[in-house]
Order: sequence, then structure tokens, then C-alpha cells
Amino acid sequence: MRHRRVAPAVLAILLLAACQDGHDDGDAGGDTAVPAVSADASAQVLAAYVRHYNRAVTAGDVKEWREVGTDAIGATAEAALRLGGGRPPRTGAISLRNPVMYVPRLRGTPRWFAVSALERKGGTERPLFAVFVQKNAKSAWRLSSRVYFHGDPPRIATDEQGYAVAVDPGAGTPATTPSALPAAHAAYLDRGNDGSIVPGDTARAWRTAEARQERQLRDHGVTVSGRSAPTGYPVYALRTDDGGAIVSYSLRRTTTYTATGSGDVAVLPADVRTYLHGRSAHRVTATWVWRAVTYLPVRGRATVLIEAFDLASAQAS
Repeated sequence: MRHRRVAPAVLAILLLAACQDGHDDGDAGGDTAVPAVSADASAQVLAAYVRHYNRAVTAGDVKEWREVGTDAIGATAEAALRLGGGRPPRTGAISLRNPVMYVPRLRGTPRWFAVSALERKGGTERPLFAVFVQKNAKSAWRLSSRVYFHGDPPRIATDEQGYAVAVDPGAGTPATTPSALPAAHAAYLDRGNDGSIVPGDTARAWRTAEARQERQLRDHGVTVSGRSAPTGYPVYALRTDDGGAIVSYSLRRTTTYTATGSGDVAVLPADVRTYLHGRSAHRVTATWVWRAVTYLPVRGRATVLIEAFDLASAQAS
């Protein structure tokens, strides 16, 4: 990494780094909230992520690919290998520029922190927002979520010592809480219900494409039914300057394609066909995992800032 930029959220950690000799904070157990990670350790986490990712996608290293992610990222790792014929996708090496770490004080484990940075691949750059997680004191840090912004996320608040402020996923206004956002997002995907969340362009496009696909498949004697639900992976939330929160979460979309009469389920989405290696059956069930970052204001509806999805599995029966 080059030109590492220091955010207010890690300024205090940098001032204390010399006293910590570059070591991590150990197990953050008990009732005392402590920084999730030291400045040196957070830089090492990013470097390890870039190293593992680049080895995986340039050398086709399956072991490194499996070690890159956890939670929503990890849930789609095996599917990516299957889609790639047993090898990680060859997407080209990356580097991260100007990373800004948002490190909260936390009690116990898991520990986590968020990062915004410019990801360079080839001759282009794009801003990303990522969350890294350590499940327990002995486990490695892994990428939990990664999405790409077209602009900047809301400004994240810091406490008097410069640390980002974690938000309890179960706390919030009577209308909604961070932990309620996955279900609200799922309700939009399923029924177009936008009473508590403003959907993003990706979800709108998905619903339009899915409705068109259902009509096309019906003409081929195939019925389609789908259901969305929270994945159950943790919800991570940070306070914003205006008192709201920026929330990272995931959900799962499962769709079943059933042949009726002389129908042929071979007419399926391209990624599902590839995953099944051309295998046909009376019924196919496919699951996609969505990752989202949503702004939750003090009042009013939450707004999905950015989202992405990847195939997690497909079964023919």
C-alpha cells in the first residue's frame, strides 16, 4: 500500500502505537470497551487481505481464496470456485490507496473495523467500503463485506479520542433499528415493500429483471418462486456525524425453478447453468447472497447506499 492516509478515527491509535510496540490489543473480553485493533495491526490486516487476494486471483491459489473472506464474502467463495472451473476468478491484482480506518471501541468478540479506500486494478480506481472481522482472539482477521461506492459514504462520527462510534444493532428509533434492515431489504426484494427502506438501483434492477425472467420462463413451462431473508450474519453499524448510522449487513435470496409438464429448467440464469455444469432436472434451487451498506437516519426511511450480490449455491433435484 502507498500513501496511507490517517483518519480521525485512528489518530489516537497512532499516538498510542509506540507504547503498544505494534502488538494487537489481545482479547477484548469483559465489560470494558477497548479499540478493536491497533493502528499497526489494522495496516497488517489490509496488507494480508491484498496479499491473499492477489495470490488467489493471479496464481489460482484455492487455499488463499478460501482464506480471504468470512460471513457474506465467505458464503460465496465455494460458488466462485465452481463457476471458475475449480479455480478462483481471474480478476487481476489489486492495491489499496489512501485507506481510512474506522476503528470502534468494542466489548468482547467478535472484533471488527471498517475501511474506506481506493482500490486500484489495472489503470482504474474505485472507492470501496469494507468490514474486517476477527471472530475470536485466536482467529485471523477476514473480510466480511466489500462494496464499491460511486461517491463518499456519510461522514462517520468519532469520540473525543478519535475512535469511531459503534452502534448497537438492536438500538434505534421506534421505526427501525440497524438489525431490522436486512428484513426490510428482503421485504423489498420479495414484494416491493419500500415503506421502511429506500431501495438502491441494484435491487430495483433485480426486481425488473426477475419479473421479465419469470415471464420468459413461464413460456418455457417453468414456474419461479423466490424468497429473501436475513443471512443471520452479524450487522455492523457506525454512528454518523448527524446522529444516524451507516450499517453493513447481508441477506439471502433463494429462488426455485420448477418444470411443469414438458417444461425445461435448462433455460435458467447463466450463472446457475454454469454452476450446475449443464445438468438439468425437474427442479433447481439457487441462492444468492447480498451485501449492502445502508444509511439509517435519525428520522425517516433508511436508504440503501450500495449493494452487491453473488451466487452462493445451486441444487438440481
